[in-house]
Amino acid sequence: MNPTRRTLAALALLLIPSALATAAEPVKLASSARFDLTADDQAGAIEGGRITVGAGAIDRPNWLPADRVPGAYTVNFPVGRIGWRGLSITFTPRGTGAVSLALMGPWEQSSPGVLYKQEVLWDDVEADGAQLVGGGFEQGDGTKVPGWESRGGTVQVQTAEVSAASGDHYARTWHNATLATLLMVKAGTPVTLHLKARAALPKGFREPRRILSHDTPAHRAARRFRHGANFGNDLEVPPGQNWAVNYTDADVKNVKAEGFDHIRLPVGWHHYTGPGPDYTIAPAFFKRVDAKVDAALAVKLGIMVNIHHFDDFTTDPARYTPKFLAIWRQIAAHYADRPEGLVFELLNEPKDAATTEAVNPIFAQAVAVIRETNPNRTIVIGPGKWNGISELPQLRVPDDDENILVTVHCYDPFVFTHQGASWAGKGDDRKQTGLLFPGPPKSPLQPAPGLSLSPGLVETIKKYNTLPTESNPVGPMVMDQAVSRIKEWSDYYGRPVYLGEFGAFTTADPASRANYYREFRKRLDAADVGWAIWDWRAGFNYWNPKTNAPEPGMREALFGKP
Repeated sequence: MNPTRRTLAALALLLIPSALATAAEPVKLASSARFDLTADDQAGAIEGGRITVGAGAIDRPNWLPADRVPGAYTVNFPVGRIGWRGLSITFTPRGTGAVSLALMGPWEQSSPGVLYKQEVLWDDVEADGAQLVGGGFEQGDGTKVPGWESRGGTVQVQTAEVSAASGDHYARTWHNATLATLLMVKAGTPVTLHLKARAALPKGFREPRRILSHDTPAHRAARRFRHGANFGNDLEVPPGQNWAVNYTDADVKNVKAEGFDHIRLPVGWHHYTGPGPDYTIAPAFFKRVDAKVDAALAVKLGIMVNIHHFDDFTTDPARYTPKFLAIWRQIAAHYADRPEGLVFELLNEPKDAATTEAVNPIFAQAVAVIRETNPNRTIVIGPGKWNGISELPQLRVPDDDENILVTVHCYDPFVFTHQGASWAGKGDDRKQTGLLFPGPPKSPLQPAPGLSLSPGLVETIKKYNTLPTESNPVGPMVMDQAVSRIKEWSDYYGRPVYLGEFGAFTTADPASRANYYREFRKRLDAADVGWAIWDWRAGFNYWNPKTNAPEPGMREALFGKP
């Protein structure tokens, strides 16, 4: 092995965490691409890493020895199967030497000790300010790629399904099958790395049906559910707990008067059922829900009723599917005669064992159950990982049902929207407040005295203090990323998408909260994406119950009027 290849192999082995040995990794469509950078001893530290084109996250790896961390970055950015997505990053080496670039895929376990095989395609890798040892992929074939060290990664000719970004070859990698090359860098000379990636189609991938019409029943429903508010922390609160907000008819009328067109109503039906197999919902609880539903419909507000916080189901979907379906059979029958302003959302934020792949067939069963009594009712369905936008490519809804509205949630940037929230984050990170939107602040934020913050949050605060607004982690860049991914998927598959939750906790600076809501709302409206804020008056307030008026700046932020 020549010296360059030896250096390359050594750096790649150092940077990539130990692969999990598995007999057969489950295959999954990748929602993100990943590459790692690590400097040799001569280059030393690499600094100032930031994304200059595109959207993603650049972080220090947490699996390396502490003395190696300053010389390494790991970069993740969203990809899909629809088209190539470009990304550019910049960094500056402290010394003259070599920096390894390792192309791979995301690290995600399907179960303890077993990784998903999520393959990523790569093309158009270029560098400014450094010599890229490995050039393009046009001369490569299989694992033989001039200038690249293959640890299972390959180069292939484009196919009829997937064209190369340029030329007719591209690379194919995943977490346990990488390609690595070297960037020869000079001390103090900034390096800008450009590349493109997309998700590889897994074998047996079933393409969802594409809908060409924009005048389906779901599209017409989406036009009625444009600007909403969540009545959170009320009907989903378990019996015997005392944190319910207890919304009134006055709240409903105020929602209407402010200019909202619908209410999203979280409901904990599963707390109020009898034993199986019927799981009969208590009539008294139906009356409580009826009161909210009918109050909204009486003032011509839309109302979206869901199942909220069904943690038994999300922990063990197979075991609790009979209860889930029984609940929906009863809800559907009970409300079959209500007007079209009432819509059903199957489940709030599937998580844990309720992965997108796990709930797809269960949700299809629920749709069939509802259609027995509500053939024309709009049904709202969202993917796993807390209705994560990144999970949209994994979502499957019944192809023949055109009255399904797809929902996602987004609270990015989380360090801003959930600062000071006692239930969010780990350790002292949840106690850190003082972040303004958008960054950077006029005066650098210092971590609160006495707090022991995670290295990740310390690095985020450093970027928040120093990076320009357009690339700041507490800025509208994350909103642009979220909305572009929603729109890309929605436009391609012809399914309208609705943002069922976004919001910022009231511990944030009031002017910054208004800035956050304004910037997100503007982007959603421009992309023709309906939304509902979290929440009306339960900690992420639009409405201040003490002043009986909107929180400062909120009306202007969401409706453009004082």
